[in-house]
Amino acid sequence: MAERNGSAAERPGFGRAVLWIALAVLACLSVFAVNGRPLFYFDTVGYISQGHWALRQLGIRGESPLAARTEKLEAEKAANIAAGLAEPDLAEIDAENTVDGSRSSVYALTAGILARLNALEGLIVLNVVAVLVAVWLPMRVAARRWGLPVPVSQAVAMPVIVASLGSLPFFIAYLMPDTFAPVLLLVIATLTVFGRQMRPWEIVLAVALGSLAIVSHLSHLAIGALMVPAAALVAVIMSRSRWWLPPALVVLIVGIGFAEQSVLRSAAKAMSDAEVVIKPYITARLIQDGPGMTYLETHCPNDRIPTCKLYEALQWSDDPYRITATHIVFETSARLGSFRLMKPEDQKAVADDQIGFFFDVLKDQPVATVMAFLKNTFIQSGWVAIDLTLPTDKIVEQNQDVTGLAFSSFDHGRITRDTGWLGPLTAWHEIFYVLSLVVIVALVLLPRRVPGEVKALAIMVILGILANALVCGGISQPSTRYGARVIWLLPLIATVLLVFARRARQFDTATEVRA
Repeated sequence: MAERNGSAAERPGFGRAVLWIALAVLACLSVFAVNGRPLFYFDTVGYISQGHWALRQLGIRGESPLAARTEKLEAEKAANIAAGLAEPDLAEIDAENTVDGSRSSVYALTAGILARLNALEGLIVLNVVAVLVAVWLPMRVAARRWGLPVPVSQAVAMPVIVASLGSLPFFIAYLMPDTFAPVLLLVIATLTVFGRQMRPWEIVLAVALGSLAIVSHLSHLAIGALMVPAAALVAVIMSRSRWWLPPALVVLIVGIGFAEQSVLRSAAKAMSDAEVVIKPYITARLIQDGPGMTYLETHCPNDRIPTCKLYEALQWSDDPYRITATHIVFETSARLGSFRLMKPEDQKAVADDQIGFFFDVLKDQPVATVMAFLKNTFIQSGWVAIDLTLPTDKIVEQNQDVTGLAFSSFDHGRITRDTGWLGPLTAWHEIFYVLSLVVIVALVLLPRRVPGEVKALAIMVILGILANALVCGGISQPSTRYGARVIWLLPLIATVLLVFARRARQFDTATEVRA
């Protein structure tokens, strides 16, 4: 269809456009405003710490946002060692020569810089801007191609406002990189559906935003890689003309994600002779699910299988809970710990072997491995509560000495100290998402109500939500945090479809009047 230009709806007054975008921004910031301070997680301090380390390696000196916390921990450790209550942690000493590749170096560096400037709230601003741009790009192109019953600013704001009735504002206020997972999905969907009609600067902006999203968390890289075949398939179905362009753009974004990982390893080695180590999430998941444990029981001890070192560590205690993925990766106690209690060189060997271990287990037990991944994906798809965006007393205690916020401190806000409202809100969210999915399915299946390209956009987003569930549930660990971070895309896309359905009704009405 020829592009439509010149309608009054496409030339809204500047004031009206500003008002709609302001309403969308306020909706995004609603949880932050009500709580009175940002939301944060256990690993928020980890990102800040890694960012501060990176700045020091770059020769940028400044006061550490972790100074008080570090001094307090070091004093407690020294006192315990002097009293004979603890031994120096040799693994921790060796760990100074490693960099945690599980965290995004880009996001960590951003957090470190903002913490140094006492402006960590800037991460919230970044979340808002990323979401609005990710929604604006497809709506802009769709409006140009199909026309809209409302100005583009309103067409962008309305879906964002509706999505803010779900989990979106909780993740906007969250000092973690999770908001960039749905942003990545929106960018990939936009490039897949509209890439052949986008102007060069729109493509550059989309690729830049997608690249920022994919380097902001390691799981986003896996999600992006999974979306490449989906982008190719949908592009071919939509048109054979230049079908290769959309998947090529998605491959470019994924390639930038892999390049960031390569640069991180080279920089860590060059600047501090450090090795990048990614925690063995895949290995731990396979062990908890069963196929990995069966493989180790069958093949260990074996010096040629590095993961046999972890199997040996798992025998140091008979507590069954030590077999869970979270305890394997993070626990340090004698009763539940395993990986973190191993020698540093053995930890690195197990972590580096996790991809090889996955393929060995898959070859040994293909059906059991695939079924375990599908089961975890199904479980992850239904876990959408926002509970893990709310700091607990333990998280507050862990972060209490960290500085870097401009207007507050790492403490409870107005809604996090007493969470009696969480149960009713979770029930509302679940109903809201189911209704949104029903609207999406209905409008995608109904003929001629919504343009095919907009339907394809909705399908790509749903495939992205499933990819997120597969990566986070199947490879890592099913968690409400991983589900809630992307599920707000359902009401957002449902609203987009309704906007175009309204356009179709207006067009039909106008045709009848002319007839």
